[in-house]
Amino acid sequence: MFVYQGTPEQGEMFFGRLDGAAVAIADPDAELYAAFDIARGGMREMFGLASWKAGVRATMKGNLINRKIGDAWTMPTVFAVRHAAVVGEFRGTHAGDHPDVGALFAEVTQ
Repeated sequence: MFVYQGTPEQGEMFFGRLDGAAVAIADPDAELYAAFDIARGGMREMFGLASWKAGVRATMKGNLINRKIGDAWTMPTVFAVRHAAVVGEFRGTHAGDHPDVGALFAEVTQ
């Protein structure tokens, strides 16, 4: 399941390309983000050296910054959920931070 800060139409443009088993929930007012206390970054988290390095790696892979949807200062956050319980989480330390998806998946499948 994905939660994003856009409209259902904006979500369809992005998530419509993914596996039909993926569920995407529009949260344009960021109510779920607030409920889960998702952090907002500051200048260091958004523009510090770690973010620049991640941006260069992304660019080298062909992933470019696109049009902003929602609060661009929102920090990357991922929750692993099993049977309606959060069993693992990742809270990024900078804008380009990525979770260890394998470790989070292991939390769900235990």
